Amino acid sequence: MKTVFEFKDYKAYLKNCISQMPRAGRGARVAMAKAISSPVSHVSQILNATSHLSMEQAEAVNAFLDHTEDESDFFLLLVQFSRSGTQALKKRLQKQMQQAIEKRLVLKESLGVKAEISKEDQALFYSSWLYGAVHVMTSIPQFQTRQAIAEYLNVSPKRIAEVLEFLESKALVLSSKNGYEIGKNRIHLGSDSPMISKFHTNWRMKAVQAFEKEQISSNLHYSSVISISENDREKIKVLLVKYIDNIKNIIRDSKEEGVHCFSIDFFNI
Repeated sequence: MKTVFEFKDYKAYLKNCISQMPRAGRGARVAMAKAISSPVSHVSQILNATSHLSMEQAEAVNAFLDHTEDESDFFLLLVQFSRSGTQALKKRLQKQMQQAIEKRLVLKESLGVKAEISKEDQALFYSSWLYGAVHVMTSIPQFQTRQAIAEYLNVSPKRIAEVLEFLESKALVLSSKNGYEIGKNRIHLGSDSPMISKFHTNWRMKAVQAFEKEQISSNLHYSSVISISENDREKIKVLLVKYIDNIKNIIRDSKEEGVHCFSIDFFNI
């Protein structure tokens, strides 16, 4: 899927966006007209004739397309470039667009070097369940676009775009012609990390949400309060550790078809 940074003309970009929307963009012009507070006929004139978006309308399109900050800035530059009336201004805007593109290229080149994920980046990654979920979902073919991920998780495309932008900046995901795919970098949280509590809490909360939703037959939830001997407690713990190892072996060789949460709790009260 092409990004705004791959276009030199904002109208061509908008037509491409519309063609990628559900039902081949049917109704998209009406929705865009509503977003920019303009008649549908004006949207058609913008896309197919000499009319242009105003800068205010361009900003409204940013919101309509759920652009990230960088995408929004570049889209505004494209609109300004098309609206500009002198070669001097066009040259200045073209320079700014080239600088934005080069900045992204430098970032992508730097991602070829496998680097340690900083503590600050780890803190952001583990601040929400969303980062881990989106990261894993990019390994599944049907979830390698913003829209597909956003619809499945019921999260706004703009928020998903922000998460993907962060993951891409850390080489955790890579952009491709069809969207995104999981990157070579990996992130692991040690059991002694101060963020481990937040990580477990995030996914236990998702478990509660899953339980409170309409019951899905493929889901499995089990809780029990028990009284046992210390000797049997250790036996159960050993069995659970072996069970986890077996599950990991299955996961490692499994084809990526769906995203699931697997968690186990066994603790003293």
